[in-house]
Amino acid sequence: MCGFVGFSDPRAAPETSRATAERMLSAIAHRGPDGSGWCHHRGVTFAHCALAFVDPEGGRQPFTSRGGATAVVFNGEIYNHAELRHALLADGAVLRTTSDTEVLVELYEREGVRALDRLRGMYAFALHDARTDTTLLVRDPLGKKPLYYTSTPDGIAFASELAALLRHPDCPRAPDVTATADYLVLQAFPAPGSAVTGVHKVRPGSYLRFRRGRREEVEYWRPELRPAHGRVPAREARERFEELFTAAVARRTASTPRRLGVLLSGGLDSSAVAAVAQRLSDGPVPTFSAGFDNPAFDESGHAEAVARHLGTEHHAIRIGQRDLAEVVTSEYAGADEPLADPSLLPTRLICREARRHVRGVLTGDGADELLLGYRFFQAERAMETLLRVIPADRIQALARLARHLPERSGNLPVRAALQQLARGVRAAPEHRFYASTAPFGPGELAGLFSAEARERLTEHEPFREIARLLAGRPALTAMERSQLGIMCHFLRDVILTKADRGGMRSALEIRSPFLDLDLVEFCGTLPTDLKLRRFTSKHLLRRVAADWLPRRTVRQTKLGFRTPLAELLRGALRPVLVESLAPSALAAGGMFDPVAVRGLVDAHLTRRKDNSRRLWALLCYQLWYEGQLASARTTHSGPPVLSKEIRHAV
Repeated sequence: MCGFVGFSDPRAAPETSRATAERMLSAIAHRGPDGSGWCHHRGVTFAHCALAFVDPEGGRQPFTSRGGATAVVFNGEIYNHAELRHALLADGAVLRTTSDTEVLVELYEREGVRALDRLRGMYAFALHDARTDTTLLVRDPLGKKPLYYTSTPDGIAFASELAALLRHPDCPRAPDVTATADYLVLQAFPAPGSAVTGVHKVRPGSYLRFRRGRREEVEYWRPELRPAHGRVPAREARERFEELFTAAVARRTASTPRRLGVLLSGGLDSSAVAAVAQRLSDGPVPTFSAGFDNPAFDESGHAEAVARHLGTEHHAIRIGQRDLAEVVTSEYAGADEPLADPSLLPTRLICREARRHVRGVLTGDGADELLLGYRFFQAERAMETLLRVIPADRIQALARLARHLPERSGNLPVRAALQQLARGVRAAPEHRFYASTAPFGPGELAGLFSAEARERLTEHEPFREIARLLAGRPALTAMERSQLGIMCHFLRDVILTKADRGGMRSALEIRSPFLDLDLVEFCGTLPTDLKLRRFTSKHLLRRVAADWLPRRTVRQTKLGFRTPLAELLRGALRPVLVESLAPSALAAGGMFDPVAVRGLVDAHLTRRKDNSRRLWALLCYQLWYEGQLASARTTHSGPPVLSKEIRHAV
């Protein structure tokens, strides 16, 4: 619900520290419009901008413990803070506020990092413990909130967004070629890497401890699939799932007195969230949906039908090419880091609309990953069956016949789906999703990069983080490896990055009940057939939601929040595409081969080939590069923006 920055500065003058902190904080002012503050805590400077949900006055940050030994800046919310507060009071703690930030600090002073096991929420925080001169950087188990850091001559610097960190005078500013190659395959920069050499992200479910010039990384949580042995009674599983899911929605709505809405696509996941939220509410819950002017992508009627059924306060917007193009031209040059998921565009527009009415919303994010909801999982099951009787090369040859089908720009056309199948059939299960959906395959990158950049790609391995998380798990089935492969990167680095960026650019908090830790861990114990029954996805959720939603909503297969990207690049964004990927613009960055990129652009604009996903990834990167790195010499030394509130703690 905010943003923060900080850095080690044991010898700096207070006015210098303050100027640096506020210059960094000004880059993320959109994350916190409710006030800001800074402090210097025994060699570490912190600054924070707030979007307040819990005890706005008492929870002002940076926050210092009652004894003064610990200072923290915190982004997110601890949903079970009331429960933890009662435990602290029973243990003799004296609390000054009703904020979740104070609960976090006091719990840490009593239990240290063991306190992380007791937290339920979304969070990233930085903490300095003067008792041991330790700085701690922490992200929640799923990585819902971002946290970047880099080494400096005095120690470390850190921030909620890369754009803020780039304003620290000691932050590196050279693009990372290997990480960019990862991005072109995976659509995002997977943690712990980033778009800038020498800048890193804290891994989800991990903390970094900095002490006396030494850095230690500890992974305190990772996703697991440990299905129970023997048959799990379906009724028992259904009742437990409903209990945990209802509790997850309740945690997110009851933890704040502020009214929350729901981003309602009309699909099963967001509709189930809206149903429970409405059941728990005393009045109509605000719901928000978006529809495209292009009818091939428009599914807004599903959302309106669900809203009528539930009796919500529904708000709908229409999205055309000009609306999507405006997001690109107004925001992408100042983006935190390139993200090639085109659904960020409509997400930004619906979040803008929601922010006019509420300060936070619930979404259905996470259900597809937990309960095998993607069409990919159905294809994976079909693949397993086919490979038992048909050689892989024969399947690949059949799928390649798709190139003879006419191009269609609709939502997941058959041609695109079959081509994805052809690309992924020979890949390992945990790679198949990425091999089939990647803007560029790993083997295609050599011809895309400039000669100088290619020299740095000799050891490029985009799936190394997935390999790390799957190491030592030989008993996993192919479906389980696929699921964990998607959870380990696509969910954490793409979906949740999109959610944070899509909402926080408008100071709108996004909360995901399906990613409640208790629910995530329970779903990890379920056998596959309770998630994917034959070829029916999210079987358990459909059974639970049958009593809440229209029959059509429960049974339908949602196509997803897709963007008419191919036509957008040929239409409203054509001038931006041509200018940003022109040979002169690419030559200035030195990353990509202008001739290779020009070939992709020409083929797409003349409709010889749909290169929209490739061009979109390149365009997002180039806009970011020109807006952040190429202009970094002037950006990081720009005038500081004074905070609304200044506090010092020693």
